[in-house]
Amino acid sequence: MNRTIFSAAILIFSLAFLSNAGASPVEIESVPKIRSIILYPDSAMIKKEAAAAVKKGENIIRISGLTINLTDESVQVNIKEKAAVRISSVRVEKTYLQKTMQDKLQKLQSRLDGINELIKEYSNEISAINSSIEFLKKTVPFPQNQKVTQAEVEGHAKFIEKSLSANYERVAKFENKIKKLNEEKRAVENELKNLSSSRDESKTIVINLLSNAEKEINLGLSYIVANAGWSPQYDVRADSATGKIDIACFASIAQSTGEDWKNANIELSTAMPSYGPPPELFAWYVDIYKPTPAAYKYKKAAKGEDFMMAEKALAAAPEERLEEPKIKAEATSFSFIIPGQVHIPSDNQPHRILIASSSREAKLGYYAAPKLSRHAHLRAGLKNPLPFPIFSGQMSIFLDERFVNTTAVDKQILPDEDLSLSLGIDEGIKIE
Repeated sequence: MNRTIFSAAILIFSLAFLSNAGASPVEIESVPKIRSIILYPDSAMIKKEAAAAVKKGENIIRISGLTINLTDESVQVNIKEKAAVRISSVRVEKTYLQKTMQDKLQKLQSRLDGINELIKEYSNEISAINSSIEFLKKTVPFPQNQKVTQAEVEGHAKFIEKSLSANYERVAKFENKIKKLNEEKRAVENELKNLSSSRDESKTIVINLLSNAEKEINLGLSYIVANAGWSPQYDVRADSATGKIDIACFASIAQSTGEDWKNANIELSTAMPSYGPPPELFAWYVDIYKPTPAAYKYKKAAKGEDFMMAEKALAAAPEERLEEPKIKAEATSFSFIIPGQVHIPSDNQPHRILIASSSREAKLGYYAAPKLSRHAHLRAGLKNPLPFPIFSGQMSIFLDERFVNTTAVDKQILPDEDLSLSLGIDEGIKIE
């Protein structure tokens, strides 16, 4: 009797085990949130986090609706609960656009239609007001044979003046509204264009994992995307009376990844991410008839020497602490951690963010080349006051709050390295 009961128990347990082993994996759809973004000159690393309720056994977590610009090889997934959950595989799939993206396209199109209607309405209002203005100008208030007093003429003139002033003011208000609507229209059209260009496809990250129990887990996810980047821009403001030069470094950020970066923590990096092994060096053989182009070799060496000089300059330069943003000097690059959270829409438009600013006294002097020009050019000589190199980028120069010119920085200028700036022509000096 006991043997029969024991055999039945073993049979039931075996059937239950086989049933569990043959069960289909549990599929879970997870929606991640952006945690932070590391922005490079020509790409961006998106870091996200998501929560998922997994069952005991095999689970498949799908994170869908990701940009088609995602670099598959860059995807990384980690789980905090490593002891209880093990990732078996991670892959990236191309998928069709989800309904959420289609809804976004429809909302953008409706918004664009509404903007066009308002522009048309305000334009009609301006046309009506202009017709009223023309009518007022052409109206003859008194018959030709009627005698009028000076008071009547002055009263009519004041009426015309008041009416025209009110109408011109209304026209100006409508024109200002139309200007703002056109700016909004361009932004919506750019966003609509960016979404429409990749609306047929998106990408999904599929994560296979095994869990030893039913529980809530936290996923960390990161990947590289194209169509994003930043470049440095500089505003230089000089005071001719004191010789003081203010240099402000800005980051011009643009992205068209198909996803708005809302309330994101952003770190700017000068590094250039790459994938795959480094390029292989091949031997160069000297031939007296075909000499090796040594200039290219020299440039490579000079670049390495510049980097070593940058490290020495940073170590020797007096430390200038800036509260915001935080600046990190890394092995081969610099990083700037932008304070607070930033909103960068996917509109491929430049958005400027201040990185750092600093001031320094400059030596002002004049430069002239009479053979080429009869003008005297004002120059400022100073040392780079920023705690990091001035990188290649656009520089706008102002003298005494007056715009002078825009120039391009074509080489890296290290901290405390000499910097020469052209502050424009001094019209008070003539060379004969």
